[in-house]
Amino acid sequence: MIKVGIVGGAGYTGGELLRILIHHPMSEIVFVNSQSQAGKPVYSTHNDLAGDTDLVFTDLFDFESVDVIFLCSGHGQSKKFLAEHQIPAHVKIIDLSTDYRNETEGFVYGLPELNLESIKSATKIANPGCFATAIQLAILPLAKANLIKND
Repeated sequence: MIKVGIVGGAGYTGGELLRILIHHPMSEIVFVNSQSQAGKPVYSTHNDLAGDTDLVFTDLFDFESVDVIFLCSGHGQSKKFLAEHQIPAHVKIIDLSTDYRNETEGFVYGLPELNLESIKSATKIANPGCFATAIQLAILPLAKANLIKND
């Protein structure tokens, strides 16, 4: 069982992640953080989750009890968050914003079709966005075949 913490769980990305993880047989959500919704049930913000979970938003972080944290805050917030919080070395970090997609500070670009082996051993993953993924998946075979001649 993978124990998960979600930072910024009240936004759109956090809601979509919750929809996936609540029913995932190998995940257990330990905390869902939201500074603005702390103390409220998750379903009060993500109405479609009513009846699926009794999780409550918290303004606390229980990093010692999780295997992975997902950073779901707005773009620019992940860097601030990591600068302000000491994440234990055993905790993997998956950033769902744009902050680390340039692979700075030890992050691996999380496109498995491109970086599968690096992702397997990574402790920090920068999740690619939907448009970037669609474009990259379409163009990677052309690049691999050396058919792209210019930018």
